[in-house]
Amino acid sequence: MIQIGKYRFGFAAASTAVVFIVLSVCAMAAALRQARPEWPMPLHQILLINEGMALSATLVYGIIVHFVLAIINRIRNEH
Repeated sequence: MIQIGKYRFGFAAASTAVVFIVLSVCAMAAALRQARPEWPMPLHQILLINEGMALSATLVYGIIVHFVLAIINRIRNEH
């Protein structure tokens, strides 16, 4: 459990935030590398596409982590 002031974040929320930040940095770096003057797609559109994929991956990661933690808690409470 991570506590910042009066706010508490569990493992799932904290790791999801870290995954989002890392994927956003990777998305920006990839967009800057993909943007070329000879290509018709402007940088802002490449950024939007890459950030959308980063958000989708973060959403899937968050759902999976929450399910795994729920299963672990259920197994712990049974014994």
